[in-house]
Formats: sequence, C-alpha cells, structure tokens
Amino acid sequence: MTGFAFAEMMVQVCELHANGKPEEAEDLFDAYLPLVRHEQQIGIGLALRKEVLRRRGVISSAATRKPGPALDGNDEAELSALLVRLNRNLEALGKATYDFSA
Repeated sequence: MTGFAFAEMMVQVCELHANGKPEEAEDLFDAYLPLVRHEQQIGIGLALRKEVLRRRGVISSAATRKPGPALDGNDEAELSALLVRLNRNLEALGKATYDFSA
C-alpha cells in the first residue's frame, strides 16, 4: 500500500498545473503537506495511511499484518490534530473539507 491517503489531491495538483494554474496547485499541495510528511514516516507510515483511509470510510479496518506497526493513543491524537489542520487549510482555500468520523 504505497502512495498517500488522498490520491485525489495529487490528481487535482497535476490537473491544476496542466491547466496553467501552478500557484493554485502549490497552494493545494501545501494545504496537505503536513499530513504528507507525517504519513511518509518510516515504520509507522502505513498504519497512519490506513487509519486515515478508515476515517474517510474507504476501508473498514486500519489493522496492519504482523509485524506491521500499530498506532497508540498519542499517534491517534497527533493524527486527529493534523486532520483538523487539513480541514482548516482547505477551508481557507475555499475547498471542500472532509468528514473523518467514519
């Protein structure tokens, strides 16, 4: 499971660039950047990505196969804060936000 939990953002960034809107593309990417960096951590990244996908309702379980990583309470809290920050950044850009209550 490689990539990023928001593949649609990456598509939008490419489309904006292709349509001659590089600054808008960069602003959109920047809105997600804290989460991109957090999710790319060696060791725990897969567990973070799967938890975001679970919260988005894309998958039903964020469990990883052993000996895969698992999130603890601190990881969950940090991820929640980053998702709140993402929605705040998207709202500031006039973009649709996400419901992470799944």
